[in-house]
Amino acid sequence: MADPLKILVPIDFSPHSLATLDFALSLTDFVQAAYVLLYVVVSGEVETFASLGGEPEEALARHKEEAARRLSEEIDRRRLKNPEVSMEPRVASGVPFKEICRIADEEGFHLIVIGTHGRTGLSHLLIGSTAERVVQHASCPVLSINPEFCESRMGAAAVFRKKSGKKS
Repeated sequence: MADPLKILVPIDFSPHSLATLDFALSLTDFVQAAYVLLYVVVSGEVETFASLGGEPEEALARHKEEAARRLSEEIDRRRLKNPEVSMEPRVASGVPFKEICRIADEEGFHLIVIGTHGRTGLSHLLIGSTAERVVQHASCPVLSINPEFCESRMGAAAVFRKKSGKKS
């Protein structure tokens, strides 16, 4: 049997990123896959101090611990539906798109599944798009999922059936 497809799923705990995770997990309808759920804590003393409060090192450590706990909870919820699927939590710190691309490259991931937040205009200009930068810089294929698509909660099998005209 072939090795499972290594899939990296960056999440930020927004409802959209969790829906993206569910879509990514539905890929097991087609391939054997092992998943790493990644949360990146934005680091840098100014960002950490401003966004998390307290001393930068302490705030960063607290934020990483909280993220690890929440990742474990999300994995536990999904294991109820997908007990056989390999899911591993991972927390990193740094610039999100750089960390996502670095981890994907260093650990030989086959695919990144990432949600876009659908920001446009001034919001996109000011905040930018982590997903867009991952697509531009990743060393492996990237599947980006837009917010409207995930709101429909369609799994991969439903998408491919709809596109091919096949019925279940």
